[in-house]
Amino acid sequence: MFPRMVLLVACLACAALALDDSGFAYFEVSLGGHYASYSIKTESFTHWYHDTERDEMVYDEDLMYDIFSFEGGGPMLGVQAGFSPGERFVFLLDFGLFVSIGDSRYKLYSRDKDEYAETEVMVRPLFGFGLKVFPFTSKNSALYGLFAGTTLSFMWSDNQWENYGMEYCDFDVGFKFEAGKLWSISEHYLVGFTLTAGFHVTAAGPNNEEYGDDRFRIGENPKRDPVDEWNNFHLGLSLTAASKLF
Repeated sequence: MFPRMVLLVACLACAALALDDSGFAYFEVSLGGHYASYSIKTESFTHWYHDTERDEMVYDEDLMYDIFSFEGGGPMLGVQAGFSPGERFVFLLDFGLFVSIGDSRYKLYSRDKDEYAETEVMVRPLFGFGLKVFPFTSKNSALYGLFAGTTLSFMWSDNQWENYGMEYCDFDVGFKFEAGKLWSISEHYLVGFTLTAGFHVTAAGPNNEEYGDDRFRIGENPKRDPVDEWNNFHLGLSLTAASKLF
């Protein structure tokens, strides 16, 4: 999958450069801090649970199992590299690393009164490809000023939920959006700031292939994909240094 992504971006960049001889290579490094929120859960297969106080089985339409959540923040590092066909667009590859310190919480199922919490350090790398736009530039100030961009991105999990015996796919897929401003300090170098926001959803794992949604085994928890929702969010602010290489 990833080699084909790289090839696609390279082809787009080459096509753009062929249309405009003013194209150049672009490189950027960002360092800052971020807030992260992450949650994951699985819908019950039968929606029945045993009420120990009443000693009877009870049906709950909203019953969930293996409920894990994390909230925290910390430093983040971003690297982008790509090609600009002229003055307003950059086709890029996006790499990131997010280190979050915060509290993780776990419940066996939604009706459970006991919740387990502990402080965790979560490290999550990111890879993506996309487009950055500089709408107000001129020939005298290429890539100078306000910008906005978006990338299709893949974010790997730190698998903290495995500490609780949970089985989920270990990466998320979604989008990262960014906006900011750059100021030119020389012909080839710029500095500024970047605001980022990421929204990701846990990818479907191989559970359905092995077990299937309609399989139930006595004495075993059904291994099913998590609830399909945007369950991973991060918001960050960073200082950015960029260069354009003609």
